[in-house]
Amino acid sequence: MIMFIINSIPMSTTLGRKGGRVVRNHSGFKPTAFTVIELLVVIATIAVLAVLLLPALAGTQSQSKVTACAARYRQWAASANLYANDNRGWLPTSSLSPAGGGTYAWDVGTSFPGLLYPYGMDVPVWFCPMRPAALDAANAWAQINLGHPIQSINDLRQYWSSSFASEIRLNDDYWVPRSGGGTTTFPVDYSVMSQARWPAWLKNEPTPTSAIYGWPQRLHDIAAPYVPFVSDTAGSGNGGGLVSPVVGTTVTNISSNTAHFVNGTLLGVNLAFADGHVASHTPDQMRCVYASGGSGPYWFY
Repeated sequence: MIMFIINSIPMSTTLGRKGGRVVRNHSGFKPTAFTVIELLVVIATIAVLAVLLLPALAGTQSQSKVTACAARYRQWAASANLYANDNRGWLPTSSLSPAGGGTYAWDVGTSFPGLLYPYGMDVPVWFCPMRPAALDAANAWAQINLGHPIQSINDLRQYWSSSFASEIRLNDDYWVPRSGGGTTTFPVDYSVMSQARWPAWLKNEPTPTSAIYGWPQRLHDIAAPYVPFVSDTAGSGNGGGLVSPVVGTTVTNISSNTAHFVNGTLLGVNLAFADGHVASHTPDQMRCVYASGGSGPYWFY
């Protein structure tokens, strides 16, 4: 019965429409081919979609890296809290020897990584996913000098102290007061000064929270919820880096090898606070908060 029905269908029966043409089957199923015009239209459509979608995809990738950076700051906050709970509430700090610098926001003593390693600060937490060049440089140095990429906190300590034996340069700005270069204390606490004594650049800028509450030193300081104890490195210098003579106190002068940049555009920075929360500052929220040596480079969070 089924075979009879099939055999009774005429060979010229219309099978359907494709591309506006009636397709008839005279000698079995035979697909029709695309014309050159149709192929060109498809290729052009794909090209237009690619142009429209690539920026969105790039933005999605950047956002995922910013999110990964925020996750590492949650680890910073957890580790600092665990350390403080074992040390009468004091946030981790590591003073520099008299031969050290200590005038830059990233300067800490060589014992600093070891202080936090027992509390969860392993190698990846010390590097920002938005600035992969820092990890690449560390691994390149370690490959030459240690015979392998950075694998441990001791490797990291050796790398960081290779330029200055008594100090290390973090990939972040660390805002907990510490001693550096003898009697020097970093960072200077503007909150204990009268505004008349503030440096000129601070008087002329929107007041940062650190100039109101001071720098956090303990978990329950008044500054703890308002002033970060650590943030993404963000320093002035524009395209020339922090050693550039092009410095200033506005976000347009932030060096592109610091903070979070995508294709030359500043996205902002992440911050961790002693009370345990993590935040992101967009460029319009960022403030100049410190000047090394009184006149620059300037530092932001």
